[in-house]
Order: sequence, then C-alpha cells, then structure tokens
Amino acid sequence: MNVTVPQDVVRRLRGLGAVKTDEPLSRHTTFKTGGPADVLVVPCGVESLGEIVRICAESGLPRTVIGGGSNLLVGDRGIRGITVCVSADAFNTSGPAIEDDVVYVPASVRKEDFVSICAEKGLSGMEFLAGIPGCIGGGIIMNAGTVDGNFVDILYRIEYVDRAGELRLQDITPSMARYRHLDVEEGAIVTAGWFRLRHAEDGEAVRNRIRELLEERAKKHPLEYPSAGSVFKNPQGHSSWKLVNDAGLKSHRIGGAMVSDLHTNFIVNAGDARSADIRELIEFIRETVYIKFGVMLEPEVRLVGEF
Repeated sequence: MNVTVPQDVVRRLRGLGAVKTDEPLSRHTTFKTGGPADVLVVPCGVESLGEIVRICAESGLPRTVIGGGSNLLVGDRGIRGITVCVSADAFNTSGPAIEDDVVYVPASVRKEDFVSICAEKGLSGMEFLAGIPGCIGGGIIMNAGTVDGNFVDILYRIEYVDRAGELRLQDITPSMARYRHLDVEEGAIVTAGWFRLRHAEDGEAVRNRIRELLEERAKKHPLEYPSAGSVFKNPQGHSSWKLVNDAGLKSHRIGGAMVSDLHTNFIVNAGDARSADIRELIEFIRETVYIKFGVMLEPEVRLVGEF
C-alpha cells in the first residue's frame, strides 16, 4: 500500500508526543524483527492519544496500535501510515494506584511490574500473570492468561479511547470474555484497567507462588531467544504444543525462525530471522498439523504491516 504521511500531519503529531519517522519496528517487538513504521508516535498522555486518533481519522491515514511488542509479528516492509505506541514510559505519568483491594493500572504498565507491586502491597489474585510478557493494555484486549486464570477473572472496568478519539469507561463482565479475546468496542485503544484483588492472608506465600511460576516458566520456555510467546491458541480439546510436537516439528527451521525444542508452541528467532521466515514457519506448522490431525491451528500472534 502506497501511503505518504503529510509533513503538516507530522508537525501536529510532534506537539502530542515523541515522533520518529522510518523507525525500525525490530526495536519495538519481542521477535526483534519488522520493517520501519512510516511514523511512530508515543503519546504524552491520554488526551494526546485522543487527538492523535482524531488526526488519523481526519487525514484518512491508516492507524496501527502497538504495545510492548509481544504477541506481535510486524512485516519486513513495515507499517504504513501512523503507528501509535502505548507502551513506552513517556505514555505514563504514574504506575499502578492501589486503594484497598482495587488497583488502577495504566495500559502501558508491564505485567511483571503489576504483579510485583501488588505482591509488595499484600494483594493476591494476580499471581497467574507472573512471567507473561507485555503490557496491561494488550493483556486486556486479548484476555491474556494461563490455566491458572485470565484477565477477566480480576478485571472489572476499563478506560479506553474510541474510534472518534473520545475517552470512555466500560464495565467488564464475564460474559464479555472469550478465549484470548475480550468483547470491547471495535477500534478501542485501552488506556487503563481497574482490577479487584484480594488481601493476602499470607503475603510470603504469594511471593513464593510468584517465584515458583517464574522458575517453572524459565524451565519450560525458551527465554534465551527472542520470541512472541505462545504462537497458537489451544484448539478445543487439544494442546497446541502437543499437536506441533507430535507432528514431528520440534526444532524445524525456516531461515532464522525455529520451532523451539523446549516448548513447541514457541517459534524463536534463532539468529537473523526475518518476519517472512516466521510467517512462513507459522503457515507450514498449520498445514502440517492439519494434514496429520485434521486440526487447523489459529495463531495467537497478531500479524500486522506489509510482508
């Protein structure tokens, strides 16, 4: 797609946050791959984010939102138009705010920091998030979680900017949640969430549980390589890692992309991988698993940009 961001638009954006042109997105993704963003902007606050959304709409420019860069594969040719990054420190003026058992968390706070701060304050219920990469905003949108719990179990309200650039609140109910998805307004950019936790009877037990989870994931997950976490959703009645493993794809490589030999639902950048290598490996895995088992795997990783 041929897109030119006018200089007057770039100038307007510079008044609303930090702006970079032709910014390599390999610097902003956990796969460490991806071509340049025509324009990357980090809003200096929620009001600025709303104005950026309005500028995109008025100018007819495509808008892409990224967070911490986990669970994301950006094409080697990059992203056209305006890429809005809501994970950088500049987007936050403060971290989580705790009042009794309710925790307000800006979207750009990393999950690991959320877990750590809550544990320090003697709260529990968020332990299942230990070791899950990325920011709170992305976790909300995809209802991130593990077998021990999901975001919707502790989330009860969100703040977001809608497609018109207006700031809105939305109460969250269990009926809005699906596997790796939360039913919120299309085009919404989550800016914060409110979580209801519990006061821990034994704070040391909470901290020990967090340490156990981190140790378990360090043993099971290929943390020494760049990756985007789990690549595929678990199909009904199946585990994706087992389907990939039983299809004989452990350690299978395409270019610099490799199926992890430690956890077969991870694709890792084993050295100088391109996004095209990773996408091709994703499709090869899907085809192979379907041929062998009749199950079509659905990617959990979000593919954006031009490949």
